[in-house]
Amino acid sequence: MDLDIAKIEDKLKKYWEEEDIYQFKINPLGRDKNFSIDTPPPTVSGKMHMGHAFSYPHQDFIARYKRMRGYSVFYPWGFDDNGLPTERYTEKLMGIRADKIGLEDFIKACQEASRQSENELLKNWKNMGISADFKNHYTTMSESSRKISQSMFLDLLKKGRAYREEAPTLRCPSCRTSISQIELKDGIVSTDFVYIKFDLVEGGHIVIATTRPEMIGACVAIFVNGSDERYKSFLNKKAIVPIYGTEVPLMADDSIQADKGTGAEMMCTFGDQNDLALWRKYQLPLKIVLDNAGRMNESAGEFKGLLIQDARKAVVSKLKDENRIEKTERIKHSVNLHERCDTPIEIGISTQWFVRYLDLKEKLKARANQVIWLPDHMKIRLDNWIDGLKWDWCISRQRFYGVPFPVWYCKSCKNLVLADESDLPVDPRTEIKGRKCNKCGSDHLEPERDVMDTWATSSLSPRLAITSQENFEKLYPMDIRFQGHDIITVWAFVTIVRSEIHDNRTPWDRIFISGNVYDPLGQKMSKSKGNVMEPASFIDQYGSDALRFWASGSVPGEDIKIKEQDFVRGRRTVIKLFNAFKLLELIRSGNPLKKLGKPPSNMENAWILAKISSVVKNVTELMDQYLFSRARTQLDNFFWNTFCDNYLEIIKGYGNAGTDPAILEETVSVAYHVFLDILKMYAPIMPFITDEIYLSYPEHGKSIHLDSWPSICDQFNFRETEEKMDYIIEVIGKIRNLKTGNKMSMNAPLERVFISGNSRIIEEGGDIIRRMMKIGSIISNDSQEILVSMNDKEENK
Repeated sequence: MDLDIAKIEDKLKKYWEEEDIYQFKINPLGRDKNFSIDTPPPTVSGKMHMGHAFSYPHQDFIARYKRMRGYSVFYPWGFDDNGLPTERYTEKLMGIRADKIGLEDFIKACQEASRQSENELLKNWKNMGISADFKNHYTTMSESSRKISQSMFLDLLKKGRAYREEAPTLRCPSCRTSISQIELKDGIVSTDFVYIKFDLVEGGHIVIATTRPEMIGACVAIFVNGSDERYKSFLNKKAIVPIYGTEVPLMADDSIQADKGTGAEMMCTFGDQNDLALWRKYQLPLKIVLDNAGRMNESAGEFKGLLIQDARKAVVSKLKDENRIEKTERIKHSVNLHERCDTPIEIGISTQWFVRYLDLKEKLKARANQVIWLPDHMKIRLDNWIDGLKWDWCISRQRFYGVPFPVWYCKSCKNLVLADESDLPVDPRTEIKGRKCNKCGSDHLEPERDVMDTWATSSLSPRLAITSQENFEKLYPMDIRFQGHDIITVWAFVTIVRSEIHDNRTPWDRIFISGNVYDPLGQKMSKSKGNVMEPASFIDQYGSDALRFWASGSVPGEDIKIKEQDFVRGRRTVIKLFNAFKLLELIRSGNPLKKLGKPPSNMENAWILAKISSVVKNVTELMDQYLFSRARTQLDNFFWNTFCDNYLEIIKGYGNAGTDPAILEETVSVAYHVFLDILKMYAPIMPFITDEIYLSYPEHGKSIHLDSWPSICDQFNFRETEEKMDYIIEVIGKIRNLKTGNKMSMNAPLERVFISGNSRIIEEGGDIIRRMMKIGSIISNDSQEILVSMNDKEENK
């Protein structure tokens, strides 16, 4: 058998799929016998990146481990092909605009783009050795998912948690839709801080500083801090808005920062969330100068039709002409951006669908506290987020490709007409013929044209994956959710929200948080920096097992740098496992493999069984705690140092003629037992090479991934033998240092070596020492410290 890594991986991918190695079958005995994983459905709107290659193997390590521990593992796979990300991807891929080609044609285009992307991504996941049940994967826009999403929306209405209202709403001018607070991110932008002079009706003037001069037509008040001595005489006066000539009151509020700008701010509807807070607090008038597409409207007067940036320049130019600008400063400041497109958000008034949850803050924190967080401190992010919530969840989007709201509006009596559960899924935009109002009987119905936010569906991922109600009862709450820390306040949060509202329980028992991936210098990867790395290139160069080896080096919640040496180490481990297999086959010399029976008679075999028993115990405990990085480190140390560098070096001559047949048979059985345990413990992390070696033994079953996890070999008591052998290994280490210090190879023969130490143990292990280190004779004497030398005059510590 030759080691062609690419060929092995291709062969096993095909074999696993043909043999349904990872097909899920529910264990009818209940939750305790099943293990369910809530997997993050990746979006179809892009290529696989190193973040995927880092985080998705984490869930696969546990899926494979739990299968070997005897669980029936529910490991579904989904794709998020729903909503705005897919729309933007389709528009870019096909060079079209949703509002230009019509609803039906655009939906078909999104479906086609999604299928192409899903097929390519499925191939990539399989290349990485992901062991999900791909034959039963779901998408968030499938018929089943749309039915579930619409059914749960009707449940929100029934529970009084969904409502439709005209209200201030966060909007993205670029995406031309409302958005929610969970889709915001902070950004730093460079802009002008413009100092504008307002005349006072009573005489004199006041100067305000703003980064949004284009909003001046929406100014309804000027605010200062009530304790600011500079402006106490200005209170209760009125200012005249430049360009527009309207009069606005001067008011005081403690939220105004006296040391920011001039300490006076114009309050517009709405320049930012502070404006909104003041507007609500003081019930001020409403003036809207910006439409939903990010252009100035009729109320903006001569600036109507201009985009925000163009309007800003035009307003500043007009103010300069009127001698209203005192000065301009270039500053950097923090703004809210839409996380989808990095566009600064706006606030407008519109009618939207909301999920009411601001009154559930304490309940949501308490529910999240019932979940085991890995690592624990990541829950703080969610608590802080919940404490800072200011808006109910806006779930309606003014877009095209998404799950429709199953509702119509009666034009005659204004009744809200709901779809029947039995009719779901429905699209009210196209399914209106024959519908009548259930209140007045009118057929004059208006469909809801908005669609649901993609998170309104993704938040139901456990339900989307578990389509059978019978299975749902055995698998929900799910055992674990894997996700990145960057979406704790998004996906984790909204999933907890939906589980609280619909089920009054947690969606999962625990949540595992992965970090982000950075380039070797610790920088975020981006096309503009030219530092983007793709998983395919690492797989081509090092193999999938090596990539997974790198991913296994993570600590829950912590970010990681891409270090090429980690991939090199992974590939070297693949080669080392293969070479160990070949050496063991050479030692075996065709002898049959026999199970362990009586205790081994020779020291090295007893010693290695004691060592593997400890390693199995430690690795199992660490895997049970989801600490696979520490588990792999323990296994690496044992495999490379204890097993290969010492045990295999001791026994490698046993295949030669002259070895006692009984000792050879015992050694082959022990070595095989230990090596099989090593393969099994590496199997969750490095599935290809371990199954390739496993299947090379005709005595084995269908796959290592369907075999049982190693059990602790505790039927023998080897404590005394283990201590003696550890001492002998320490002596061998000293002799190795001696050879290295004298610039000798490890295979260079030594006629004689003097060893000071425990002479009884040295004599007992003398044959091992001589054989391993190519020594003719050993002269030993008793000493507290181990000392070795090539003559009795020199000693080496």
